[in-house]
Amino acid sequence: MDYFNKSERQSFLKLLLSGGLYMLFGNILCAIMTLSTAPFIGNDFMKVLIFILAIAIFYSMMFTVAYKDGNREKRYVTLHKCEEPDMKKWVKIGAALMGIMFVPSVVLLIAKLTNWYFDITLIHRIADGMIYPLSLLLVPDSNIDSMQIFVPFIYMLCYALIPVVTHLGFYYGYTGKLEKGNIMYE
Repeated sequence: MDYFNKSERQSFLKLLLSGGLYMLFGNILCAIMTLSTAPFIGNDFMKVLIFILAIAIFYSMMFTVAYKDGNREKRYVTLHKCEEPDMKKWVKIGAALMGIMFVPSVVLLIAKLTNWYFDITLIHRIADGMIYPLSLLLVPDSNIDSMQIFVPFIYMLCYALIPVVTHLGFYYGYTGKLEKGNIMYE
């Protein structure tokens, strides 16, 4: 505990909470974007385009939270002469965040397998804002009976890159490779 107080580094739980809040904000942004483009989402091309934009928004939020922590860690190491941070910590945090995002898809899969009396596809679309456009493409009539059994696995696959993106965000924040002075324009 003294290690965190002396260097002002954030604990694993605090980083997990901030990552979870960024993830929630990214999903809300994606859901708002999908709902605001509803008049234009009539054909499949627009659904795919909106899905690609939703992926970009969500993963940029995941990159940002880890990038900020990497930048903060770089300052701690250079200014406070602290020891090097664990370079794999955002892989662990990203895996925990990915597990959190798997929960709605697992609930959807259980609802499909057990034929729940309550259709949760609309709730799932709002809870997983990033895959809302994809769900409009794969399950257009928003009915759990018409959903194929493999659809929740596709939804889970969409969140599988969270540990990679958070690790890259921390790496680039810690090494400073994306700072203005370090980028070469040709």
